[in-house]
Amino acid sequence: MVRSTSIQALLLYAGPMSAGTLTTNLGQLTERLGTTLLTLEAGRAQAARRVSTVVLHDPLDPPELTQDAIVLAVAVASDDDLKALVRQAGEARAAALIIREALPVSREVAAIAEQCQVSLFGLVRGASWVQVATLIISALNLGPAGAEQTANDPARDLFTLADAVSALLGAPVTIEDRSSRVVAFSANQLGTDEARRLTILGLQVPEEYSNHQRMQGVFPLIYGSERPIFLAKPAPDTLPRVAMRIAAGDEVLGSIWAVTPEPFDAERELRMIEAAQIMGLAMLRARVSADAAERVAESLGMMLLDGGSSAGEAAQQLGFERSAACVLVLGPLEDEDEIRAMSDTQRATAALRMHLRSVHPRAIAIPLGGLVYAVVPLRSTDEHALAAVERLAADFVGRLDTATEFCAGLGDAVAEVSSLSLSRRNAEAALRVLRSRPQRGGRVARFSDVQIDALMFRVGDLLAADGVTLDGPLLALREYDMSHRTELVATLRAWLEHFGDVVTAARDVHIHKNTFRYRLERIETITGMDLRDPDTRFGLLLQLRLEALVPAN
Repeated sequence: MVRSTSIQALLLYAGPMSAGTLTTNLGQLTERLGTTLLTLEAGRAQAARRVSTVVLHDPLDPPELTQDAIVLAVAVASDDDLKALVRQAGEARAAALIIREALPVSREVAAIAEQCQVSLFGLVRGASWVQVATLIISALNLGPAGAEQTANDPARDLFTLADAVSALLGAPVTIEDRSSRVVAFSANQLGTDEARRLTILGLQVPEEYSNHQRMQGVFPLIYGSERPIFLAKPAPDTLPRVAMRIAAGDEVLGSIWAVTPEPFDAERELRMIEAAQIMGLAMLRARVSADAAERVAESLGMMLLDGGSSAGEAAQQLGFERSAACVLVLGPLEDEDEIRAMSDTQRATAALRMHLRSVHPRAIAIPLGGLVYAVVPLRSTDEHALAAVERLAADFVGRLDTATEFCAGLGDAVAEVSSLSLSRRNAEAALRVLRSRPQRGGRVARFSDVQIDALMFRVGDLLAADGVTLDGPLLALREYDMSHRTELVATLRAWLEHFGDVVTAARDVHIHKNTFRYRLERIETITGMDLRDPDTRFGLLLQLRLEALVPAN
């Protein structure tokens, strides 16, 4: 039997689930929950049947069944009880009844369900009532008294719950997912340590601490226990903690970490266990909401990045259709470890969303093709607005705590979102330039600052697309170098890059100036070029720049 405290906690968190306004139908609801949670056991599917509320049926405290309700048959374990409940649901004109899949459905029960027009679903093994109630509530989008609450913020709910858990336990807490990312923390963090401070600042447990815990087998210990675990020294130079797993059904979602000098007594242990149950519900609700929001955001984001009329439609939904905007593209500086880079890119996406939220609440950030794209609405297209985004990007890249080093390209500001595809191309070009020269140390660049290098890449791309290979005098000079073991190409490059300054160029290649002059004469003799001709010098320098840039990327 389900404990009454769990049901009460669910009701307190989710709000009263009495009759409310219609928000969906049975077909949409079952499609959203899918066959992984529900299977139709008896009655008709009734896809168009209205659904307006969910009712938890506790035999110890039977609620009033209402029209268009989905009834969760908590603790119904016998055929007689099930027949009675199906009849009650039919009399109340409820839409559906959900039972445990393990409970057999007799022919008589199936006949009653058909007669009463009640869809009878089975809840798969391993799923909890809390889990299915949360998903239905999320689908119905109901708040207190069944009122529609489209503005509800599940992430904010997690922080509110973290404060409540902290008050219950009398200890500062963090709520962490299975990747040691902080999803919420209590406002009270007095008496904690440096590890907790860094964890909250970065919204991620620093790797030196989480790696130590993995090596010590801390996580399997926490996730495998149904009770809180006291850790006298969870990592070097840290205060003791009590940790408790957070689960929904058979799925472990994360853990609660409370800083405390000693193990909890029996009463506080019970509080932590019950708090973890409610937090599991909250995290599941937040994840469902976040998954849906991310899918919508990614769809709108791709529409924005494509520009044109579809960008205007997407911007209208996001509330900045009349704003100027620019595109920021974030990507790994070097692709040394592809798997690690993919994981860090996901982390960078989430971190960038939070970073942008405080300054540009309407900005959107999405992962796409191994990169992170952000569309930032601006008040104007002037220098001041774009410089502010550049500073924000530099601050973010500098603060980002990932094993993969990131850099960012910033596109030009555009007056209309329909032109965002241009800003996107500019941002991608700037990022490409940065990634081609990691040794220079630059991590953020505007397109306008790297236009020449971007142009070189563009010319190189066009030549490659047309199958054009640059040869001419430089090819002859290279062949001469290979056969005679000379360095005439390096000599020519130094002379061109130093604008004909023989002394400086000779110093750059570590030879005497007279030797350098002799090499220049040899270059003219071998190739037949006139190095005094400005067009010749320009063509040679352009070809050398193309060869230096394009192969590097």
